[in-house]
Amino acid sequence: MEGGNQMGVMNHLYDVMYDFNFSLPPDYALVIRALGSLEGTAKALDPDFKVIESAYPFVIGRLLADPSPDMRKILRELLIRDDGSIRWNRLERLIAAISQQSSEESSKKPGDENTASSSDWRSFDMHSVVSATEDLFHFILSRKGWRVRVFLIQDIVKASDAFLQETTFPGIFEEEGNTGELNPERSRMIRRLINGVQSFRQAISLAPNAWTAMLIRVALKPESQRFILDVFLALGNYSHDKVPETCWICMSKYLNYLDKQWR
Repeated sequence: MEGGNQMGVMNHLYDVMYDFNFSLPPDYALVIRALGSLEGTAKALDPDFKVIESAYPFVIGRLLADPSPDMRKILRELLIRDDGSIRWNRLERLIAAISQQSSEESSKKPGDENTASSSDWRSFDMHSVVSATEDLFHFILSRKGWRVRVFLIQDIVKASDAFLQETTFPGIFEEEGNTGELNPERSRMIRRLINGVQSFRQAISLAPNAWTAMLIRVALKPESQRFILDVFLALGNYSHDKVPETCWICMSKYLNYLDKQWR
């Protein structure tokens, strides 16, 4: 729910209840009322507090820890739309939450029990994360995941195009503060890619052996190899004209940079 507050969720729920003419059991209504009171108290102390965003790591952690088919299906629906496209914002938040745990683990001092107890409720079992990730890969590589693979290839091509466009290169060889006008959309995409890769690396550092073994298992599957081949073919077909052009642009900027340095 956009806004990250429980009242928005409740208002939406009340609208649905009114439209479909049903009521909640009393126990559920009491729980919702108690959560509303807790959110009001929290907002009185911190007006920027968002209960949905704060509970997100806990909810995702429970989904990742439960290997049942129903929970795996809910996790897929959380990250993948009905048409097969990836919900990149949610995936980024999930990776960032796991990465944050990695940062907290690395900065935790020996014997600091208070820090450990306060963060246990939103910690992730990395073996469950690896297992859930492997199940997600298996779904994407299966027959049911063909639409996801199509959207993935399209997103990969868009990301590579952002790097290959001339507008991503102004200022690489220029003095600081004279970087020119970057395309805002491409710049945001590149920043998100870089941040996502960094967060993923931090998440892997929590259980490098488990991640390595899982990635090797997935990479050895024939379906993975066919998908990687499809990605390279798509990149080759799309960028075979742009790569030489971009290389000449970079070389020209580099020669101009060297010329300025020798003057």
